[in-house]
Amino acid sequence: MENKFKSNRAFIARSIWSDWREQLKDSEINGLLQRLETMEREVLVDWLQWYNPKGNYTDRKCMENGVKPLCKSKAIEYTYKEILRNHAKKQYKSFSNGPLQLMFNN
Repeated sequence: MENKFKSNRAFIARSIWSDWREQLKDSEINGLLQRLETMEREVLVDWLQWYNPKGNYTDRKCMENGVKPLCKSKAIEYTYKEILRNHAKKQYKSFSNGPLQLMFNN
């Protein structure tokens, strides 16, 4: 017998978590650094681990791999760079998928 409560709970939890993470990933560049500075270290580390699951961002993964845990300033730096990289990818894709117009001087 299927547990409907459990399946609904998983769907709700996933949508709530992905909502703020997706919003942060797609947020405006203007004022982003100030916004990241107001966030807690654990939230930034959680976002980094969500965005790049293979990375060593959580304290646990850092300890397992013999790396010092991320301080808040490094977490801000890495998050900022990943969001900038995401925006650059979007701009490149929108440019490359758009109509291309060639102009020739004859």
